Amino acid sequence: MEFDLDLDAFSDRPQFSSCIPDPGREIPRENEDRRMLTSPFLGLEPVENPNAYCLIKEKITQALRQLKELTDQHVLAQFWAPVKNGGRYVLTTSGQPFVLDPHTNGLHQYRMASLMYMFSVDGESDGMLGLPGRVFQQKLPEWTPNVQYYSIKEYPRLGHAQHYNVQGTLALPVFEPSGRSCVGVLELIMTSPKISYASEVDKVCKALEAVSLKSSEILDHTSMQIQICNDGRQTALTEILEILTVVCETHKLPLAQTWVPCMHRNVLAYGGGLKKSCTSFDGSCMEQVCISTTDAAFYIVDAPMWHFREACVEHHLQKGQGVAGRAFLSRNACFCRDITQFCKTDYPLVHYARMFKLTSCFAICLQSTHTGNDDYILEFFLPPSITDSYEQQTLLGFLLAIIKNHFQSLKVASGIILEEEGLVEMVQASTNKGLDSRLECIRIPR
Repeated sequence: MEFDLDLDAFSDRPQFSSCIPDPGREIPRENEDRRMLTSPFLGLEPVENPNAYCLIKEKITQALRQLKELTDQHVLAQFWAPVKNGGRYVLTTSGQPFVLDPHTNGLHQYRMASLMYMFSVDGESDGMLGLPGRVFQQKLPEWTPNVQYYSIKEYPRLGHAQHYNVQGTLALPVFEPSGRSCVGVLELIMTSPKISYASEVDKVCKALEAVSLKSSEILDHTSMQIQICNDGRQTALTEILEILTVVCETHKLPLAQTWVPCMHRNVLAYGGGLKKSCTSFDGSCMEQVCISTTDAAFYIVDAPMWHFREACVEHHLQKGQGVAGRAFLSRNACFCRDITQFCKTDYPLVHYARMFKLTSCFAICLQSTHTGNDDYILEFFLPPSITDSYEQQTLLGFLLAIIKNHFQSLKVASGIILEEEGLVEMVQASTNKGLDSRLECIRIPR
C-alpha cells in the first residue's frame, strides 16, 4: 500500500491552522465543510521547549515511515500534539506528522476536517475531550470497531466520520523513553470496521521503540496461562464450563464466558491498553480491581460471536464496568436488559455489543470449594429475540436453577443462598448519566 507522507510538517517553525467547533452547535453538513476548513485559527504555540517539540515531530515522522504497511485496510495515521493556545493547553493535529492512503479521498477529507479540531487537555475547560483528549489525559489507549457507535459528545467529529465513512479507529498515547511524560496521541483511522487491534498495536509499539519513544502494549495471550496455575482452579473451571455448555445448549444462548480477577502485572483498562500500575510485581493483582476472560471456560453457539469473544480477550474490565464488572463489584448477580445503552466508560465493549446485536446480559460471581476465595464471574448473553421482560426473568430463573444444581462445589461469592428465589441487581443506563439499579427477586423453578 502506498502512503503520502507530510514532510512539510517538520519545518523548524511549527505551522497551525485550526478552529474549535462550538460544542453547542451542530457539526457542519457537507455544504458547510469547505467554508469551515478555510477559516484559520492562529495563536497556537508549541508546548515548552521548541527544540524538543521539533525533535518529537522528527521521531514521529520516522515512526510513521515504518507504518506504511501497517494494514491492508485504507488507513490515515495522524499525530495529535499538545500546544499552548493563549492560556490553555490543547491537542491539535494541525502541522503534525501524518501518513495517508493516497487512493482514499474520504480519508483525505477527514484529515482536513480533523485539522479544524482542538481538544482541551488542561482540565480547565468545559469543552469536549474527544477521543484524542481522553487518551492523552488518561494515558491509556482507546479503540472501537466503528467510531459511528460513539455519541457526538464522546466523539465531536461524528458528523464528519459519518459523511466520510470513517469506521475502525485506534488511539494510542505516545510517551518519552522514561514513560513518565505523554508527548501526544497517535490515531489510526480506517474506512472499514475493525475487531482486533493486537497486531496494529504491536507494530506501532515497535515503530515507536525504534525512535526511542514508547506506547502501551496489547496484552499477550501467553500471559493468561497464569489463570490456570493449579489443579484446584482447573477443576473449578471444568465445572464452570459444564454449566456454560448446559445453559447455552438448552436455552440457545449465543455466548457465555468466564471472567476471573486479573493476575498479570499489566492489565487492559478503559477501552483497551495497559495500565501497569494496577498490579503488583509479585504477580498478584492489587485489590483485584480488574477482571479478564479465561480461555478455559467459555461456550459459543452462534458463529459470529467468535469475533465478539476476540474483542473480549483484548479487554480487561474494572470493577463496576459492564454487567460482569457489576457482578464482580457486588459479588452477586446482575442483569441488564440492554447493554447497548451503556456509554463506553461504563462498558468498554459496548461498541462491539452494538455491532453484534447483543442486548440482554446476565452475570453472577461465584466461588468454588476447590479454590477457596477465588472469584469466577460467569457472563451469559441472552438470545436477542427474547425481549419480553417476563420471558427474560423466566430465563434468568432457569439459569439460576442450573447454577444451583452445581452448588455442591460452587456458591455465590457474597454468601447469598439460592433457594426458591435469587436476588439479582437490575441495572440500566440512566437518562442523566451513569447507571440506575435496583434489587429484584427472581423465582427459581424446581
